[in-house]
Amino acid sequence: MPSETTPPKPRKRIHLNFFENACTGSHMSPGQWRDPDDKTYGKDRLPYWLNLARLAEEGKISFIFFADSYSLFDIYQSSTAPILRAGAHCAALDPMIIIPAMASVTKSLGFGVTGSTSYLTPFILARTFSALDHLTEGRVAWNVVTSWSKSAALALGADDVVPHDERYNVAHEYMDLVYKFWESSWEDDAKVWDRENRMAYNPDKVKRIDHKGKYLKSSSAHQTHPSPQRTPVLFQAGTSKMGRAFGSKHAEAIYVGGLVPSQTAGSIAQIRADAAAQGRDPQSIKFFVGITPIVGKTLEEAQTKYERARQNADIVGGLAQFSGYTGIDLSRFPLDEVFELKDAPGDAATHTLLKNFNKATGNTDPWTPRRLGETMALGDFHPAPVGTPEMVADVFEQWINEADVDGFNIAYVTSPGTFEDVVYLLRPELVKRGLMWNDYDVPGGTLRENLYGVEGQKYLRDDHYGHKFSCRKERN
Repeated sequence: MPSETTPPKPRKRIHLNFFENACTGSHMSPGQWRDPDDKTYGKDRLPYWLNLARLAEEGKISFIFFADSYSLFDIYQSSTAPILRAGAHCAALDPMIIIPAMASVTKSLGFGVTGSTSYLTPFILARTFSALDHLTEGRVAWNVVTSWSKSAALALGADDVVPHDERYNVAHEYMDLVYKFWESSWEDDAKVWDRENRMAYNPDKVKRIDHKGKYLKSSSAHQTHPSPQRTPVLFQAGTSKMGRAFGSKHAEAIYVGGLVPSQTAGSIAQIRADAAAQGRDPQSIKFFVGITPIVGKTLEEAQTKYERARQNADIVGGLAQFSGYTGIDLSRFPLDEVFELKDAPGDAATHTLLKNFNKATGNTDPWTPRRLGETMALGDFHPAPVGTPEMVADVFEQWINEADVDGFNIAYVTSPGTFEDVVYLLRPELVKRGLMWNDYDVPGGTLRENLYGVEGQKYLRDDHYGHKFSCRKERN
């Protein structure tokens, strides 16, 4: 307890984000499209997305985070059939096309979207995000991924995935090149629209980027004039040694996993320390944990929602999802027999994962494929609290206090039901506790301004690595 002379630690206000993808069907919860109230079958039409955007802005959600991938999962049974039947990770649209439409019906809501440094050329990615940043008026984030799926590699013309550490080496060079496009190529005052002198853009203010590195090369000016944020907000996930090094250098927001705060606190503290060692303010990196809350006005109502979700859970779809994430085909195991994980590739890693899950949750039940599939179909390996707004807010507060997280990526069981419960039931309780705001810090501002709560902070912070590429810095 603090002494009478020590002021209490101020409460951290958190960000809530909706975790989505553009696949028709459930993302984290295979089979939940069977619920009569679920609307994910409508993801291939704009009304679904426009309604979701309006709901998110009403709830002062910081941004909608689009997870994206480039192929169908085909590990389980060496087939795409299980994932297709489950309606998960399939029938996918390109979220980059959807975002401008959502931005048109909102003013403050941000949008994060995945883009791979392994498969999208730096020039194309830089142009796409500049376009998104313009059309959203500065409300876009890039979730930087290096891509680990062999299915994606084959779909995009590669024979196999580039080894893990080399993917990160490529990603570091990739970041240097896109920083050059976003920060160095065009000066702020290049756009003049001078009718008298017949000059739209001043060519003296636009510089060709010549880059020839170990992995990448390009010779061109950036094709697009400076957008409101220039560089989008940089999001990243990865807690390997290479992932932590990348995040501490480049990320402004990091997605972290873990079932309980104690599993995650150490990684967050280490990345903050690594960032500080590079001269960054460690609190300038915002950490988000995935969570799947099931909230009811009463405990009984919440439990009823949970039981309904259990009935709709697609067990085989959940196993196909797990196999897709890990590259391990679990179809060789009978559904209701305890796992015998011995010598096959991936068995040791799967055993460790399941053992750690039981250790974190205190559950001692043996693991069967059925139990694993149901777990995947009811929130994946994320915390999934079930209860009243007060009970679920307690779990959120524990993560804030014990793991030092800055917010939550909220995955749904059903949509829009889970998101409506967050907006109308959970959020008021968080506001009451002083953990959320009544309005955005900078209504109508850029995503970076609202992420940091600082009006005018549209660009990369001065202590960020990418700032050294800024032509504004050169001019000053």
